[in-house]
Amino acid sequence: MTKLVCLGDSLTEGYGVDKELAWPALLQEKLHIEVINCGISGDTTAGMLARFYPQVLQFNPSHVIIMGGTNDIWWNVNQNIIQANIQAMTRQAEHNGMVPVIGLPIPIYPEGVDEAWGPKSGFSRCQKKVAQYVKSLKAQAKADQFLYLDFYSLFLNSEGEIIQKYFLDGIHPTEEGHRLMAELAAEKLKSLF
Repeated sequence: MTKLVCLGDSLTEGYGVDKELAWPALLQEKLHIEVINCGISGDTTAGMLARFYPQVLQFNPSHVIIMGGTNDIWWNVNQNIIQANIQAMTRQAEHNGMVPVIGLPIPIYPEGVDEAWGPKSGFSRCQKKVAQYVKSLKAQAKADQFLYLDFYSLFLNSEGEIIQKYFLDGIHPTEEGHRLMAELAAEKLKSLF
């Protein structure tokens, strides 16, 4: 039986939108399979790794989408540690008979974020680090021959500039942003199901 778990942070949980309008719920409607949202706002890849075994495995999914790292970067965690955590989760998935899929996080739109609640390394540096992390994570997914979902590019126009209307607050997507994420995920995942 096909069952998909989406493991992540607030971008997966659907912070700021009704849960039935978050991309995992919309994906369930599009693919007509069971999709379980295991996103927790504020979570880091270390937190996701810690709850992978007790939380993800309890559902016995056939597939798992793993998307995290933005909060790690926000708190200035070394990129090597972030990617090691992602890789450890993909290995646990494979060991337990699941197909891992990597989600590439969306960019940060600094002008939309409340400056009183800024990243440890500053907005500009954080934005660059997210872009660098996404590029490196994509390369890791390709090297491991894992399907990846490029949510990052959805939020950029053809000139590589951030599309502001898809952001609630500079970090989290609007309902329209979630709809775009679900459409991309459904299109890419059809080949697996």
